[in-house]
Amino acid sequence: MTKEEQPLSRSAYRKQQEQQAAPVKETMRRENKQHGGRQPKRRHHDLDTAAENVASPQLKKRLNWAIGIVAVLIVLVYLVLFFV
Repeated sequence: MTKEEQPLSRSAYRKQQEQQAAPVKETMRRENKQHGGRQPKRRHHDLDTAAENVASPQLKKRLNWAIGIVAVLIVLVYLVLFFV
């Protein structure tokens, strides 16, 4: 085995990882400076709180039905496998 094929020690591996990450960190610093140190504006819209409050009970009801149906199907499959 040559020197390059042998596994690296932990410290050598960490140094190698830091050297590879250094250009990425520098790019991030430059981009941050271009934005004046602030985060760029988000482009998504938040849900209206009234619509969110209405949707929550509906989702709870649908989730409860889905859980119930899955539980019944599991019992049915168990019974079929047990008796057949």
